[in-house]
Amino acid sequence: MYGRSYYEDGDVGYKGYRELFDRFRPVFGRIFDARAAELEALVSGRRLLEIGCAYGFLLDHLGSRGWEVTGVEVSPLSSAAARDRLGLDVRTGTLDTADLPPSSFDVILMLDVLEHLHRPYDALRRAAALLAPGGRIVIQCPWELTHWEEVFEAVLRGRRTATIEPDAIPAHLYFFGPATLDAVIERSGLVITGRRSGNYGEIRRRASPPAIVTGSPAETAFRWLYYRAGVQRMLYGLARRAGLGNGLTRYAAGRSPA
Repeated sequence: MYGRSYYEDGDVGYKGYRELFDRFRPVFGRIFDARAAELEALVSGRRLLEIGCAYGFLLDHLGSRGWEVTGVEVSPLSSAAARDRLGLDVRTGTLDTADLPPSSFDVILMLDVLEHLHRPYDALRRAAALLAPGGRIVIQCPWELTHWEEVFEAVLRGRRTATIEPDAIPAHLYFFGPATLDAVIERSGLVITGRRSGNYGEIRRRASPPAIVTGSPAETAFRWLYYRAGVQRMLYGLARRAGLGNGLTRYAAGRSPA
């Protein structure tokens, strides 16, 4: 699944992953700076593990800001690139195969990872065992299928809601909403300490602007109003404040022993 075609072809994953990063490096830099500031306010320690780190671009950025970074990545292609090109400590494999000592990380990142895993409960439990006292796991997932934007799209196309096929199939095995993501985290034995909602799509909108003239005249008119007249930008701002953005972030800690 996560070979060269995933990072290059765009059928399931990305189209030109490395080239996209190089093309929009300043935009990624702003996104990474915001993530770093968030983490620096979250914990006092600087030992960080990213599960599913791909080519290691975020790890490299955090390392330049003084973080002690380690990665785990299932793809032999991207994990080798992270080691060879960026000199990062990235282990090829999963949490089952990576040789990582318990209680050794202040922050563990699982960004756009949980929805890819066959056994998300087990992965969260293993991650929790790697947390140092006072540490946090940051879990980020897309909100697909039942997000208000997906509902609008289904209605516009005359379809039942939650029946628009996500472009993430077959890479995404689970589709979380706010309640189901919370439930999975809590039933894995973690304590949710914070919630944040954001919006995906800044890079994608720059690289591949959405088509306007498509489908029926009504759909074309709607897409013009939504994408060009600023309706989407306004709704995204409101959604972020209301916790209804299409990206869900949760901060979690391990349970203290009784």
